[in-house]
Amino acid sequence: MSSGTVAAPPVSGTGAATRGPVAGLALLGVMAGAQGADPNVASTALVGAGRGLGMSGDLLALAASISTLVLSATVISTGLLADRLGRRGVLMAALVLAAVGDLLVAGAPASPLYLLGRALAGIGFGAVFGAAFAYIRAITPPDRIAGAMGVFGAVSGGTALVLTFLGGALASVHWRLAFVVLPVVALLCVPAVRALLPAQEPRPDGPTDYPGQVLLALGVVGVLYGFSHAASGLTSPATLGPLLGGFALLAAFAWRERASGAGEDRRFFPVELFRRPVFLAAVCAGFVYNFGTAVGFLQLTNLWQYVTGLSTLSVSLWQLPFLVSGIAAAVVVGRAMTRGLAAAAVVGIGTLTSAVGFVLLAVLHSSTSLWGFLPGSILLGGGVIIASLPYGTLIISQADARYFGPVTSARTTIGQFYYAAGLALSTVLIDRLTTGGVVRRLTEAGVPPTQTGQGLDAVTAFAAAGTQPDTALGQPALGAATGSYASGFVVTMLVCAVLALVVGGAGWLLLRRSAQAPPASR
Repeated sequence: MSSGTVAAPPVSGTGAATRGPVAGLALLGVMAGAQGADPNVASTALVGAGRGLGMSGDLLALAASISTLVLSATVISTGLLADRLGRRGVLMAALVLAAVGDLLVAGAPASPLYLLGRALAGIGFGAVFGAAFAYIRAITPPDRIAGAMGVFGAVSGGTALVLTFLGGALASVHWRLAFVVLPVVALLCVPAVRALLPAQEPRPDGPTDYPGQVLLALGVVGVLYGFSHAASGLTSPATLGPLLGGFALLAAFAWRERASGAGEDRRFFPVELFRRPVFLAAVCAGFVYNFGTAVGFLQLTNLWQYVTGLSTLSVSLWQLPFLVSGIAAAVVVGRAMTRGLAAAAVVGIGTLTSAVGFVLLAVLHSSTSLWGFLPGSILLGGGVIIASLPYGTLIISQADARYFGPVTSARTTIGQFYYAAGLALSTVLIDRLTTGGVVRRLTEAGVPPTQTGQGLDAVTAFAAAGTQPDTALGQPALGAATGSYASGFVVTMLVCAVLALVVGGAGWLLLRRSAQAPPASR
C-alpha cells in the first residue's frame, strides 16, 4: 500500500479560497484553538458552577466530563455528516451549536440545563475541530501540508492559551462570565468561514451504517467513562465494567465494519486502516503527543501546587514555557517538513525530545524555582507538539475521498483515548505511590495501623479542597505526603519516558520500513 497522499474531496468553485489561503489557515487554527480552550475554561469555572448550582459528588464529576464524552462519541459521525452535507455548512452550523451550548450553560438556572449545554457544546466543538482539521487539505497544496500543519498547530495553541487565560480571569469574577468568551469567538467565526473557506461538494450517496455509528459511540463513551473513574482503582467496578463493556462494543464495531466491507461496501469507516504501517505510525505519534501532554501538564501542575506550594497565578505563569515551546516547535518543524524533513525523522525527534523532557523533570523535580523546571518543560512541551505534526499529516495522507470526514475526525477520538489514558495511568500511579509512602512513613514514625486512615483522610482533604490539617496526626501525614508525592512524580515521569520511547520508537520504525519498501501496485 502506498503511503502517498490520496485524493481529497472535491472543492467547488464557490467560496473564497483564492482570497488568501494563509488567512484561511489562520482561521482554521483559531477555531481549533477555541475547541482546545473550551474544556480548560469549563474546568476553571467548574468550582464556581458547582457551588452556584448545588452540584457535588457524581453530578459534579459528570459535569466535568460530559462535554468530552459527547465530543469523543460524536466527532467521527459529525465528520461523516460533513462529507454528506458539505463541510462548510456543517462547520458553520457546528459553530452556532457550540455557541448555543455554552450560552445555555452561562444562563443555566439548574444543573440539568448546565449538563445539556455542555453536551451541546461538546458536539459542536468536536465537529468544529474535525471540520477545521479536514479543511487543511482543501486549502493547502499537497506539498505544503506539513508546513500548514505547523501553522495550524501554532495558531491553535496560541489561541487556546489566550482564550484559556481570558476565561480563567472572567471565572474569577463570576463563573457564568467564563462561558461567554467562546460563544463570542464561535459566532465571529461564522461569517469568516463563509468569506475565507471554499465550499466542498457533498457526497450524499455514501453509506451511513447507523448501527455501526451507535456501536462506536457507545464503545467510546464506555472506555472514556471507565478511564475517568480510574482514580477509584483499576479493578473497581466503576472502572473495569465500563472499560470492558466499551472495548467489547468497539470490537463489535470493528467486526461489523470489516464484514460490511466484503462485497458491496456499506461501512462508514475503513477499519483496515489500522493494518497500514503509515496509519499505525500516525497512531503511535498520537500517543506521544496526547499521552505526553496529559501526563506532563497535569502532573507538573499538581507538583507545583502540592509540593512546591505555588499559588494558582504562579502555576499559570510556570506553565507558559511548556505551552510556548510547543507553539514555536510547531512553526519551525512544520517548515522543515515542508522543505523535506521526513515524517520518520520528525517522529523520532519528537519522541526523543519528549523522553528527555520527562527524565529532566524527574531529575530536577525538587527545584524551588522555575529555572530548575525550565529545561524539562521546554523539551517536553516542544517534543509532544513535534510528534503531533506527523500525527496529523499522516492521517490526512491516508484519508481518501470516500471516508475523508470519518478518518480525519478519528484523529480527535484517538487523541481523547490517549489523553484519558495518560490522565488515568499517571493519577493512579502517583496516588498509589503517594499513599503507600505516607503509610510507610507514618508506620516508621510509630503511628499504629489503626490510625493511619485518619492521616490519609487529612491528606485527601488537603488535595481536594486545600484544607490544612489541624490534628496532631494530620500534620505529619501531610508532610509525609509531600515527600511521597515527589517520589511518585519521579517514578511516573521515568515510566512515561520509557513508554514514549517504546511507542514512538515503534512509529519511527514503521515509517522507516514503509519508506524502504517498494510501492505497492494499485
